[in-house]
Amino acid sequence: MKSKLLLLIFFVCFGLFLFLGIRASQAVFDEDRPYTREAKSTNAPVLIEEQAGEPAPLNPFTLIILVDDLETLNPLLEGVWLHRSTDNGAGAMFFPIFPSQADDGLNRDLNLRGAFWFEDDKQPSQQFLTILSDRNLSWHQLLMLDHSVLNEIGLILAELDPAYQPLNSVGLAGLSYTVENRLIAQSNQALYIHDLCQLLPLPAHNELLQRFLEGFAGHIQLSGTTALEFTRPWGAASYCLFPTISLPTD
Repeated sequence: MKSKLLLLIFFVCFGLFLFLGIRASQAVFDEDRPYTREAKSTNAPVLIEEQAGEPAPLNPFTLIILVDDLETLNPLLEGVWLHRSTDNGAGAMFFPIFPSQADDGLNRDLNLRGAFWFEDDKQPSQQFLTILSDRNLSWHQLLMLDHSVLNEIGLILAELDPAYQPLNSVGLAGLSYTVENRLIAQSNQALYIHDLCQLLPLPAHNELLQRFLEGFAGHIQLSGTTALEFTRPWGAASYCLFPTISLPTD
């Protein structure tokens, strides 16, 4: 009789502990499920955002390429600059790429100029872009222009501003690259940019914007952005910096 009573008590206790164990596990599981759902709902937009790619930078780098004439089949490379905005758009920075400032600059120039030609879509050759990428350069926008654009900018400014003084006293020819005068050409290009920046915001900004949107009759090309988006920051810019160049002073 005593053994039966002990056996009964054992089964009652076993059943009670089994019931409590199941209820406890259900309680823990139920508490975990909302956290799991919340974690999934929180992480999902992040994963989708990552899959969509990185957002465009606020101050993208622009590769600026100057040639003699974009209308020719084989334009000559005259200058390459890397540009980006600074100080929340109040300024602009320019870094010379061609002509090169490196110790072996002449060899770099010859390699880069020899790799410059147009593909079928009138974009710089992949070999040219690869050389720049191999030099640890990157950009998000590309602007190509020629001497015709620079000349027209001067004409527009002179027409709308009687007090306008022509930019770059040596003339547009002084911007052209030659092996003998490679660093002089670099300095002249920097001075031209600097003098143009002295006029920012440009008095003829609206006129120049319209001509830019029209593509200066085929003498300017822009990729990686729209013309309107590209020109918008220039309305707020008021100065330019050349961190790696010492500009000549009068």
